[in-house]
This record gives sequence, C-alpha cells and structure tokens, in this order.
Amino acid sequence: SGPTMAEVPILVVGGGPAGASAAATLVEAGLRVLLIEQRDRLGGAIHRQTASGAESPVWRPARHRRNWAALTARLGAAAERIDIRTQTVFLGVDGEGRFLFEDRRSERVLARRPRAAIIAVGAIETIRPFPGWELPGVMTVGGAQVLLKETGRPPAGPVLIAGSGPLLPALAAQLARAGNPPVAVLERGRPWRAPGALARLILSGGPTGEAASYAAVLAAHRVPYRCGASALRAEPDGDGLKVACRIGTSEQSLHVRHLLIHDGIVPNRTGIPLPAPEAAVPVLQAGDGREALGADAAILDGRRAALQVLARLGHASTAGAASLERPLQRARDFQAALAEALHSARVAPSPETLICRCEGRSYADLAALAEDASAREIRLMGRFGLGACQGRLCGPMIEALRAQPLPATSSPRWPLRPVSVAALARLTADETE
Repeated sequence: SGPTMAEVPILVVGGGPAGASAAATLVEAGLRVLLIEQRDRLGGAIHRQTASGAESPVWRPARHRRNWAALTARLGAAAERIDIRTQTVFLGVDGEGRFLFEDRRSERVLARRPRAAIIAVGAIETIRPFPGWELPGVMTVGGAQVLLKETGRPPAGPVLIAGSGPLLPALAAQLARAGNPPVAVLERGRPWRAPGALARLILSGGPTGEAASYAAVLAAHRVPYRCGASALRAEPDGDGLKVACRIGTSEQSLHVRHLLIHDGIVPNRTGIPLPAPEAAVPVLQAGDGREALGADAAILDGRRAALQVLARLGHASTAGAASLERPLQRARDFQAALAEALHSARVAPSPETLICRCEGRSYADLAALAEDASAREIRLMGRFGLGACQGRLCGPMIEALRAQPLPATSSPRWPLRPVSVAALARLTADETE
C-alpha cells in the first residue's frame, strides 16, 4: 500500500531565503517536506558559499548573515521531517500531473505527486541591450557576484560597473573589499530628479543603512559613483574592452578588462506551472520568483506561501498569511520608491544591437517585423526566443521594446531545463510513488 496522505510531502523548489523559510514553516507545523535545490548546498544567490564548501570570504551585511543562520537552525531542528535534495533540478509537470526533477548526482529523473508545491526559484536579471553587450568580458552584475562568492576572488584587471539599481553599489563595495575596486560605477538614473521618492526611501525604514555602508566603502576606496551615466557601446581592445560612456553631457572612453551590466530584476516565472486555485494539488510561488521585493521580504513571502498551503490543507486559518501583508506592503512601497528614484527613459537600441544571442538576431531584425506582429509571430517568424535560453534573456528585452511577452513565458512545457535521454530512461515505476 502507498503512503498515507499525512506522509505525502509538500514539495518546495528552491533553497534560497523564500524556499528555506517556507520549508521551515511547514515542518514546524508537523508536515513533511521535500526541498530540492539545483546547487550542492542551500542558500540561493544571496547566501551562496564558495564552491569548495568553505565559508565565503565575500562581505555581506550582518543582517543577512543573521537571517540565514536563523533559517538553517530552524531547518536543522526538524531534520527528521524534511528531505533535502541538492543538485536536483526542477523539470516541470508532466501530462499526468507528476512533478519531475532530475537528480544530477545519480543522473535519474524522479517523479512525485506532492500534496502541494511552493516554487521559490528567485529572479532573473534584466539588461538594456547596447552594441557589444554580448562580447567576452561583458557579464551581468549578478553573474559576477555569484562568481565572486563561489571563488572568493574578484575578477582580474580593471572593472567597470554600469546600468541601474541597488545591486551596482553592492557589488562594487564587495569588489573593493575583495581587493579590486572598480574604476567607476555608472548609474543611469538621476535620483535628484525625484525628491519625493528619495524622501520616501529615507523615511521608509528600509535598508538605507545598508546603502550607506556601501557608499562608505566606495568613498574609502575612491570609486567614482556617477548618476545620469551609462555605457553606450563596447568593442574589443586587445585582451580587454573599450567602452564608450556618457557621463552627464559628455562622452568618454574607458579601457577595462571587464564590463559588468545590470538593469534590475524580474520574477523568474518562465514555464512555472500554476494550476487553477481550486486544483487538487495547489501550487504557489514565493519570494522574488513571485514578486521581487528583496531578501528580507523573501523570507516573509516564503512564510506567507507556507501558511497559505497550511490553510488550504486544513492545518491553519488564513489569518496567519494575511498578517504578513502589511510588512510585505512596506517592502513593496520601498521598491516602488526606489524604482521611481532611479527611473530613466528607455531609448531604442541602434539597429546593429544584438537582442537574441542564441539566434544572433538584432534590433534591426525585430524592427523589420510588422508593428502588429503577434508575440507568436515574433517568435516563429523573427526567430526570437527559439534558442537554448528559450526567451529567458531576450524575452524581457522584447517585452520592454514591443510591450509583448514571448509565448514561452506563458506556455509551460517540460522539461524546463535540458535533461539527458539517459536520465529520462532511468525514470522507473518505483520512482513515481
């Protein structure tokens, strides 16, 4: 006979702050949890440790260290009720409603039918494309931060950081503390043009102290932080890059080894299966994958999702989840004020600017499509979003340029990630119950 309903676990996908918070809340309520994480350890992007397993030497605010220590302690206290599977990748849901994921240690595809599922897979970065953004030596700020945390070493040679958002000064301060301060930080926004938003940020009680600590590090290392500045284009220059920048009303060239770019984050929702609210197996999103509100709010949002699952399963009332709406709204207000303070008008890229790296499609190719072309026609006739990333990177760009999301973002099909035929062949009957 199969397991009783009480023994069927809740599936939590993602081991970052939101997923860990959701899992801890569920096991503390007495339920069993299957927590899967694609990396070899929990932590997500913000709490990522070095690849060797040692504590990352990269500086993080004390608040984040305390929060993660508390979450891991909660998970450890209920270890008998939680099955943590690392190096396990969520693949989607098949036609029979089974949740599929690949255990990359054993190279097997596993199938489970959970009582409920919470998807906490974080956010993805966005960039505003410009000529040369696809060149070697150009990387997203988030990608560079992950490498810094995993290796404990900053990139070699001069580094320029450009784009918009709070991640720019955060990484700049971490690079400076790691021994390679960037040559400059170029923030596209002009916050002095939004004094009301700045006032709301200061009065919000949000992470303004953290921002002040970043500013102090940059000042101590004499890193220029320029607002109303941006990278216009990049071209190869020996073993580095020549980057044309606009700073204020003037244009100048900087010679660097690495150009790190970033223009905010958006929830990672590509292919996430969200059935109807009354479905037999409820599926909820949590953390930055539901709404990008920051690391502290992700912990609250993971708890909110868990409490909603508990209410759906008859283990609690909905009051617990509702009580978290006020602090989540404060985080939402902070993010809205920050977006207003850093807002900058979007300018159409030059014709030669690459939009889709996978298929080598430029802005000229996108502009050549009929103005009334549907999202499906953009994808199939323009060949945007047909490559390996399936629109994860170019999709947000095209949506910003044409106000049309690619259909890949609304048509979930498994596998969401590449999986070998050999791993699929090892999906056996005893792995489905």
